[in-house]
Amino acid sequence: MSGARSSSRAYPVEEFLQALTAQLDRAQDALALKVSGTERPLTWALKDLAIDLRVFIEVTERGQVTWRSAGPGEDGASTVHLSLTSITRPMVEENSFRFQDDQDPRGITQISDDAALDPDEQRKLGWMGVRTVGQLRKLDPVAVEAIVGIPVGRLQAALQAASHPAVTSQEVVIRGGRPLLAIRGANLSGHAPPEVRMAGVPVEVLEWKPNRLLVKPQPHHTEGQVEVLTGGRRATAFFDLGPERAAEVAERAAEHEVDAQANGAAPANGAVHATGPQGPAQAGGRP
Repeated sequence: MSGARSSSRAYPVEEFLQALTAQLDRAQDALALKVSGTERPLTWALKDLAIDLRVFIEVTERGQVTWRSAGPGEDGASTVHLSLTSITRPMVEENSFRFQDDQDPRGITQISDDAALDPDEQRKLGWMGVRTVGQLRKLDPVAVEAIVGIPVGRLQAALQAASHPAVTSQEVVIRGGRPLLAIRGANLSGHAPPEVRMAGVPVEVLEWKPNRLLVKPQPHHTEGQVEVLTGGRRATAFFDLGPERAAEVAERAAEHEVDAQANGAAPANGAVHATGPQGPAQAGGRP
């Protein structure tokens, strides 16, 4: 007869492994500090670590595998053997997905409402290793339906939703002593530069890529809505330069205007010019 059920909590497998390796990383950091601080010529090293766990393996309604430690006298537990060894950074980088190289690193959950993918279908994509929109775009909908059973129509709807422009973040960057606004997102440009408005006013687009734009705010821009128009579609978000950055934008813009007038250049008339990898282009503002 099995003993009473243990009151221990069930942990997802990845959380257990991350907690264990995080503690080993801290031990390694402490060891490095000890060696550098005391100039110790010789110390210990952990080559391999083997652990046997008596656990109950459960699967939640969301398809997540969890481990629950068996209590004293509790029968029916499985024995899990873990053996940890060391791995170098190049080995990790060589065998890991590089999110920074993904053309659209948005998570699948960020488009789930528009894509009408239910939690079960999102879980199936996760089992396939598909976690970003960029990875989703590389899939063959017919093959996915045959292998995991997600209907072609739903995948095509997800891909259609993923093709819309989206702004995910903005940050102020300094270039040439002047503050500029970097806009990050997805599908922000095509072969031609997009039109960008800040607080309803067209601004100059200095650089454009599908996942990043660099624009030059005007002196009065402190906060408001940023709008990107590309390929007949529109994406919006809100920007806030902050009081210090906004003052710097105004100061730099005033200096630029004074220099331009001193050199005999005509004052700005609201036209928006863009330069980028494909050379100069005209992207006139809309009325």
